[in-house]
Amino acid sequence: MSHQNYGLISIDTGYFVPLQRIDVQVSINGLIASVKSELHYVSDKDENTETVFVFPLDSDAAVYEFEAEIDGKTIVAEVQEKSQAKETYQDAVASGYTAVYMSEADNAGDTFRLKLGNLPAKAAARLTLRYVQEVDVSSDKIGTFMLPRALNPRYVPKCSSQNSPSDASFRIHTIQSGVTYCPDFTMNLNAVIAGGTRMVDLTTKWEFDVLAEKMDEMISSSKQLDNGIDFSIVLHYKGFEQPGVVLETGSADKNNPFLSTDVLMVNFSPNFENLENQVPCEFVIIIDCSGSMMGSRMEKAKETLLLILKSLPVNCKFTIIRFGSSKYDENSLKVAMQLQKNLQADMGGTEILKPLENVFKNRLSGCHSRQIFLLTDGAVYNVPELVQLVRKQKNTRVFTFGMGDGCSTELIRDVAKAGNGKATFVKDSDRLQSKVMSVLKASIQSEITDVTLTWSLPTGCTAINVPENVPAIFDGEMFILYCIISGNVEESLFGKSSVVLTGHAGDKTLDYKMNFVLGSKKQTDADNLYPIHRLAAKASLTEMEISNVKESLMVSLSTTTNITCKYTAFVGVDKHSKGIVAKGFSVKKQTEKGDYMAYLAKNLAMRKKPTERFYGVEERTQTSTSDTCLSSVMMQLIEIQAFDGSWQLTDNFSKILGNTMEQLRRESPVADIDIWATALAVAFLRKNFLEQREEWEMVEEKALKWLSTKTNDGKDVLQEASKILS
Repeated sequence: MSHQNYGLISIDTGYFVPLQRIDVQVSINGLIASVKSELHYVSDKDENTETVFVFPLDSDAAVYEFEAEIDGKTIVAEVQEKSQAKETYQDAVASGYTAVYMSEADNAGDTFRLKLGNLPAKAAARLTLRYVQEVDVSSDKIGTFMLPRALNPRYVPKCSSQNSPSDASFRIHTIQSGVTYCPDFTMNLNAVIAGGTRMVDLTTKWEFDVLAEKMDEMISSSKQLDNGIDFSIVLHYKGFEQPGVVLETGSADKNNPFLSTDVLMVNFSPNFENLENQVPCEFVIIIDCSGSMMGSRMEKAKETLLLILKSLPVNCKFTIIRFGSSKYDENSLKVAMQLQKNLQADMGGTEILKPLENVFKNRLSGCHSRQIFLLTDGAVYNVPELVQLVRKQKNTRVFTFGMGDGCSTELIRDVAKAGNGKATFVKDSDRLQSKVMSVLKASIQSEITDVTLTWSLPTGCTAINVPENVPAIFDGEMFILYCIISGNVEESLFGKSSVVLTGHAGDKTLDYKMNFVLGSKKQTDADNLYPIHRLAAKASLTEMEISNVKESLMVSLSTTTNITCKYTAFVGVDKHSKGIVAKGFSVKKQTEKGDYMAYLAKNLAMRKKPTERFYGVEERTQTSTSDTCLSSVMMQLIEIQAFDGSWQLTDNFSKILGNTMEQLRRESPVADIDIWATALAVAFLRKNFLEQREEWEMVEEKALKWLSTKTNDGKDVLQEASKILS
């Protein structure tokens, strides 16, 4: 795969300013990752240069601090409205000042561009940025923090109304062929994990157990990373079944209307009684067959498609893109299986808009809801178009899967948010199959709609949800929400509080109550950076962008919290100038002012009911050859399962189990050989593939349902099958 390069590049010549070293410090406390990155460059040019720095960053990261140190001089940037920031930067450079400018790329919210104007000859530059980010948590309570290092090319579909960037910095960025490193370049990662124990050190990731009862203890680790490969920190949370609540008190600066408020962060896993788990669905499986999917990614996608096809409930319909919509029966399954075997990565660039448009042109039939699975390793420039298309759909959920290094986090996250689904990332060393099967189980749950939150807080306190609309909720899965506490939260009032989550699943009303004790978070030097405030602000900015909220309101929140959005940018001028906008500069353009806090208060007052949503170090090697062979055996067995969930006793079946057909037939305790074969298959999966159970659990469920409809001559066929295979 060709990776789009990143680095500090001269705008005039395309010359790379050599990168000497990157130092990354990651601190993870519970579900929050705080990151500080320092990039060290040195210019060997004999004259001043203007440079552009391009780098990838997760679209959910809240970048709140940026500064540059050049030959001992520090430039601290602040967030301004984007056109004002550009003018400030251009005027400073034209006047001979050293200045810095950083913003999200116009059509890529997970790519940042930084311009450094008047970089002195032979100068050393250190660029520092800080950001906070939520840890992604899966249904099995495994958290992942990803440090993105690869930046894939962005595909511009012919059908898109979005134009690719024409900025000179992006043209240079695209045509170059990699980052220029100094000969002794290193990338150093240091991580501190609260509650961490038992570290596993792999090439592309660290794994830690995180114990709830040891959150006051820290474990740290350091490592030099390989160039150009995304790195992950995987956290196995243990003892986090109870809800978590943190109240982060605001700053003393009352001139900052957002940071001076108190913000509450709550995480819990709601469990709803009587939630229907197999509603009638139409599944649409869209698999990226562009050239970059070639090799192991396409093989993973093919195996995943096989698992999905074998696990679909019998009352559903399904569509595979390039394959017509069909009722799920034995004949359509055979045709789909043939397509699955012949999948190839032979379709050029990643073009997602057209397939989605074609899907949405087809009306849903009867009471079926639509569940879309989008598997892609790509990145496109028309993410806003995709988001708005998905957002308009009703009775539809979109689940996205980002495959491999360099996949666009903006594409995967924002499309899933707009589609009330889930975003899942799968690195090249991960098993895609288990993650997809986990999502498949969530997709057949009834969608929980019309969600409201009712807070019970101390007298005089009011909760304002941030973001306003409650994100998609799935039964039993980790859920994080924020709220601004309006009113005086005095320590004397701290005590028992609660939040009740209410929603609808079909004609049923669901509710889940979480009790908690409201208490203040102790402030430390690190806490004074207000990570929970920043995360709440970022969540609100993302919601406003997806919902097309007024630009001035986004600018208001962005500049107040010093977190960039698509309408703002960081800008800074050499501190020896007189202020951020130095004397001699003038910002001529006056933008419409917005007041985010007033907007929230107005919405709260107008709302007749609460917020509503309409829709020790252990060494471990990578997967071994024997593991791969076992996985292949598992897939062979699943592939020959019949549509109704049963297996037949054939030569191929017997070979997979390592026996002869005659021997297995002789051992049968029942007259119906298909019953015996199905019991043997279930017992074989349980015996040999327990660690992959999440992948075949729904295959087993279909088999057990089929067995429950048969007469077994009074025999416990599963127990008999287990004895034979033991």
